[in-house]
Amino acid sequence: MKTRFRPFQRFATVARACVALGTAATLLAACTTSQPVTSADLPRLGALVEVNDTVTCTLRDGSTKTIKVSAVEPDALVGENHQRIALADITQAEITRTDVTKSVLLGLAVAAGVAAAAVAGGGGGGMGGGGY
Repeated sequence: MKTRFRPFQRFATVARACVALGTAATLLAACTTSQPVTSADLPRLGALVEVNDTVTCTLRDGSTKTIKVSAVEPDALVGENHQRIALADITQAEITRTDVTKSVLLGLAVAAGVAAAAVAGGGGGGMGGGGY
């Protein structure tokens, strides 16, 4: 018995995978929050920032720096490669924080949904001959 090749079946599988990956990326980004720090809160910026936060700062000289925080000292934020920004030099700041737990749980939920859809859809498009 001759088997027919179905190119559109393979395309549909790839399209589903692309949609699933795009959805996962969008949902994972939703677990990231950005919070501008008001000028009234700047004096206590060190208390607001946590390790692994990303802080975008405008400094007194007008330059802008972004730092992934590895330590918070009483007078400075310390980042990768021992980058150090004195708290007294910061005139504006925005804290970006990613909730790792929510991201992992959401990623697992999306993966489970994709797996369930693949099983419900009959899996891949093999070139089998129907078992004869």
